[in-house]
Amino acid sequence: MTRCFQWVAVLLLVLSTQTLIAQSISHPTLRPLPEVSQRPLGNGPKFFVDSVKGDDAAPGNEAAPWRTINHALKQLGASDTLVLRGGVYRENVYCAVAGKPDAPITIRAFPGERVIVDGSFAEFFDEPAKAWEPAANGAAGEYRSVKAYKNIRDVLGLFGDSHIALQTYWHTMDLRATNELWIDDPEKKLMVLPLYCGPGLWYDRDSGHIHVRLAHTNLTTPGIPNYKGETDPRKLPLILSPFGSVPLKIDMAKHVRFQDVVIRGAGTNCVELRMGIDVEFDNVTIFAGTYGLRSQSTGPFRMVNSAIHGMIPPWAWRDENSLFTYSPRFYDPFIAPPKDLGRIGNPSYETKPGNARNIARLNSHALLVTEGSYEFEVFYYPYNHDWEIANCEFTDGHDGVYLSGRAINFHHNVVERMQDDGIYLSSPSRYMNDDIHVHHNLIRDIFSTFACNNTGGPIGEIYIYRNLLDQRQGVPFSRPNPKTPEGGLLRGHGFLAHGNDLLGMESLHFYQNTFITETWSGSYAGRTWTTTHPRTRRSVLNNLFVYLNRYPDSAYPEEHDIQMDGNLHWCAAADAKLPDGFIEKVREAKGSKAIAAKYPGGWEANSFVADPRFTAFDRAPAAKNDYRLLPNSSAIGKGVVLPKELFDSQRPANDTRPDIGAIPLNGDVPGFGRQSRVKSPIAAHSGP
Repeated sequence: MTRCFQWVAVLLLVLSTQTLIAQSISHPTLRPLPEVSQRPLGNGPKFFVDSVKGDDAAPGNEAAPWRTINHALKQLGASDTLVLRGGVYRENVYCAVAGKPDAPITIRAFPGERVIVDGSFAEFFDEPAKAWEPAANGAAGEYRSVKAYKNIRDVLGLFGDSHIALQTYWHTMDLRATNELWIDDPEKKLMVLPLYCGPGLWYDRDSGHIHVRLAHTNLTTPGIPNYKGETDPRKLPLILSPFGSVPLKIDMAKHVRFQDVVIRGAGTNCVELRMGIDVEFDNVTIFAGTYGLRSQSTGPFRMVNSAIHGMIPPWAWRDENSLFTYSPRFYDPFIAPPKDLGRIGNPSYETKPGNARNIARLNSHALLVTEGSYEFEVFYYPYNHDWEIANCEFTDGHDGVYLSGRAINFHHNVVERMQDDGIYLSSPSRYMNDDIHVHHNLIRDIFSTFACNNTGGPIGEIYIYRNLLDQRQGVPFSRPNPKTPEGGLLRGHGFLAHGNDLLGMESLHFYQNTFITETWSGSYAGRTWTTTHPRTRRSVLNNLFVYLNRYPDSAYPEEHDIQMDGNLHWCAAADAKLPDGFIEKVREAKGSKAIAAKYPGGWEANSFVADPRFTAFDRAPAAKNDYRLLPNSSAIGKGVVLPKELFDSQRPANDTRPDIGAIPLNGDVPGFGRQSRVKSPIAAHSGP
């Protein structure tokens, strides 16, 4: 076949695949790709890559482009622009280019063309009819890869038309099960009976074959969709990736810009940043594997109008993705712990019962992870530093973003649909975090909005302000069972600290936020006053706390440096009863009296209970609420004047008392996410 005919054949295949994607024969997409960018090419030297028509032996100009990104990157110098023509680039890209501060290197899509960097196996997307065969002795609707893929550890996958994730099963008995309820094994051999929890994969480590089953789901939980799409994998494209696939690794690259590209096909990390210097992502879409973007010792770094989407499918429940057998010695499915193992090594660690087992892999642990240096690296500077993440979207993970480093500015983003922690504030490495700003973000449909590791301090300042936290939706937490066929949906709370070995987390400052949260144990003021330490400070000022179900018990913080004042509390439930001494008990607490010399009046001296009178408010998850204050709101002018060291771009002039909450009267209503596309009024529910 001549090269011309080869190109025509590939083009026809791409067009047919695009037709399948447009039809979404699996499930309607939750996270559509952004509009194709029309960004002009601009001036300066340009080189071109074309995954269909290119040739790495060519000169790399527009008429004769290169074929692969990896080849092209080795040819670039300062001020060059690498233009990627539309198509799918089947590569794990390694980038160590060196631009200059006044002459950066740009890697971008051609105007009006979609560019996808993809680390997955091509055949399951391009030729699915040839890639699968019915699995002998398998369940109804089970298929096996025609080809064997030896020694890849495991495989992760997405529907190619909708980019919705597939489960990765630990055992064939769950992939093949017809039961969808969490049923304890009466014989105590399996923990739970075989459990099908949605379309998924199983990798046979012995043979190297990949198994898939796309059977429908049939649960009846309101608001949680079922899979009702195509069940024959030969009829739709899938994106299947080996566990070790890293589609983009940036390794000490400097002064480099990535624009208008989609990155997918990850197993572990989709994007790795290692000691990057002045790196920018603009309109970059990342479909995470186990992690979306993982960074160490990188900065400056800027990420704008971009997104990281995780691999938690909409029909998944938190418990089926949990690890029930994982210890230093025993890791399902290789070996199960004996029933009489008891405690091992660390006396505080106790193994699970001998019949415990895992069901589905936690395909996306976290979307963005910032890490400290390894202990043997003595030349790093200084961890991750000088970051700006603005107008981005982080969705569909177990955890969301971990912000660790120095001078990190995270603002006007959407963080939604996380099974556990939305924004991890404290560093897992000690003495690392400082000057972290989290402000003007929309955070919703998450179990714990903010979380901390309480071994990260005790130095460093973290500022959390002007955020809108909307927890009306609830997280699919406990899979339906015979006694509770609707399952357990948990609505989240504001702040949670992890760990018992308390070094002292960094000083946290929560101010001018609006919290819409569930009432839990200790959830007065969204738990923002909890887990303090004598060596750190805590501020809880001018926040608007809305409790969805009932008023919480009064708080009794430690006798530490805590400033808590100017907050408005209100329960939105019609039958809510205000406990006697709700705020008075906090004011009279021992710690409040002890701190009164530093903060006159002690705790909550100017705080009160009242309906904030939003422009529109309903507790229902699908309701579109408008969190602007009405002119007669009791929150107007009732906050306390913030200390000068607390940053706030909306601070009133002349030290007048501010409005309470995230959005002041007549203030600009922020837009969140890509191109500020999410605006008030806002619905909590973000699913189909």
